[in-house]
Amino acid sequence: MTTKHAAAATATAAVLAVAGAGVTAGCGVFQAAPPSGMEKQIMTGERVGAATRAHASTPSQGSATRLPATQPVSGRNVTAIGDSVMSASAMALAEVLPGIYIDAKPDREMPAGLDIVRSLADGGRLRPVVVIGLGTNYIVTTAQLQQLMRIIGPHRKLVLINTYVPDGWSKQVNATEAAFIRQHPAITLADWFGTIRNRLYLLWPDQVHPEIPGTLVYARMVYQAVQATRDVPSSAPPAQPAVAGRPAAASRSARKHAGT
Repeated sequence: MTTKHAAAATATAAVLAVAGAGVTAGCGVFQAAPPSGMEKQIMTGERVGAATRAHASTPSQGSATRLPATQPVSGRNVTAIGDSVMSASAMALAEVLPGIYIDAKPDREMPAGLDIVRSLADGGRLRPVVVIGLGTNYIVTTAQLQQLMRIIGPHRKLVLINTYVPDGWSKQVNATEAAFIRQHPAITLADWFGTIRNRLYLLWPDQVHPEIPGTLVYARMVYQAVQATRDVPSSAPPAQPAVAGRPAAASRSARKHAGT
């Protein structure tokens, strides 16, 4: 081997050695980081939701049955569709509403939620109370809410969970839902924004997803909203929409609807 060829071979070996080291280092750099506590909580919630769906029974005569006015609404009468905020809270929801059907996934927006509700309704698997927690990832429009009402039909009760997100569209989502509920007061609002805005210490640092103590607050809020649907007839008086989340407001609303 000539001196020239030897130098070239040495240079090539050096390049390959550096490249090999780069690949090794690259694997370390680009290797997926272990999930954070928040991500683990959300993934656990997804598994909880999958379990609720796996154990869900199929109604024999459709799901839009009349709820007993004198008994608490059980989880077996509730379908909940949401995004990562709901999946982060799925374990707490399943505890306060045993038997609830939960389908909550990160990054979900309202169009995907509508597809799920439609599929359940078409299959006779949509339950008497439908809880929708979407709006974290993008806006919700009046047209989408109108479509949702058409899908669930006049005999089911609807609970809308509004949002707390440090992004511009959160205010738009909440304003759109509030205006829609004023026009359709048979809908019950689960006021997550009002519930959490002064208790941000219950959220993860992203200021969106609740930590475990926050999920208990979220679940109680949803439970109150679900129970409030018993006092909301299919055609409620336009001046008295139901609101859950802030206990005093929920209590006053329930007394009004009960006629006391």
